[in-house]
Amino acid sequence: MSERFALDWLKLRESADLAARNPGLARRFAAAVTENAASAMRPLKLVDLAAGSGANTRALLPRIAGDQHWILIDRDRDLLAAQGEEFTHWARRQGYPITAGGGRAAIAARPAQWRIEAMPLDLDHDLATLAEIDCDGITAASFFDLVSQDWLARFLALLAARRVPFFAVLTVDGRREWQPPLADDALIADGFTAHQHRVKDFGPALGGAAGDALAAGLQHAGFRIERAASDWHLGARDAALLAALIAGEAGAARDAAPTAAPRIDAWEKARRDLLAEGRLSLTVGHCDLLALPA
Repeated sequence: MSERFALDWLKLRESADLAARNPGLARRFAAAVTENAASAMRPLKLVDLAAGSGANTRALLPRIAGDQHWILIDRDRDLLAAQGEEFTHWARRQGYPITAGGGRAAIAARPAQWRIEAMPLDLDHDLATLAEIDCDGITAASFFDLVSQDWLARFLALLAARRVPFFAVLTVDGRREWQPPLADDALIADGFTAHQHRVKDFGPALGGAAGDALAAGLQHAGFRIERAASDWHLGARDAALLAALIAGEAGAARDAAPTAAPRIDAWEKARRDLLAEGRLSLTVGHCDLLALPA
């Protein structure tokens, strides 16, 4: 995936992600991490895994009180480099003064001061470096469906040793509901599910099973778990995102079932026609998960 494509996709989905997030769990995460640092009278230090363009951090910054120092981890240096511009646009829209450059940004959200620091790190091969970062909380968005069970076990061992609040948002759970339904929705869903579970950068991906695997592992590690739905509900106002999802799911289905290409082509055309007519909607299942040390 090119940096331009990856950044365009992250921009395309940011508003849908923001609308889908569960506000109650976000408030409880904010309260938990604030309590961690309150007695020390210092800025909160928070880590955002697989941070991409920084959308997850932008969503959480205003929900957390006080001074904050965020470390945004990603192995894609191009996406890390794009964060300065993305934070600058966002901060100016909110009316916050910002200075950004060299992988760092400082935002004056008076009376609070927010510092953002980009950190290149390959989480697949270098979890040890993550273990060395002192922080009050860890978060990630739209990430754990991409990892393997083996990688998840290693990450959970790290988290169990750290005993800090953890907040995973927008993890896909495998549910997809197109309206109106079409006869070949199941064919597309099967192909897309097979594609989700292919071997990716972190090994055989968990896909829609990630939420349950994450919850079970955290409970076993002694964390208190809260889960809530954070589904995308897409309609006519989300035409560009829906068009991208139609193309992506059809492409994944063709890869999984090349002999069914004519049926997949017909499904894709029918979905595009419904989109053009303003009659298409889609629910994509996601969950948010908050884990607090017992």
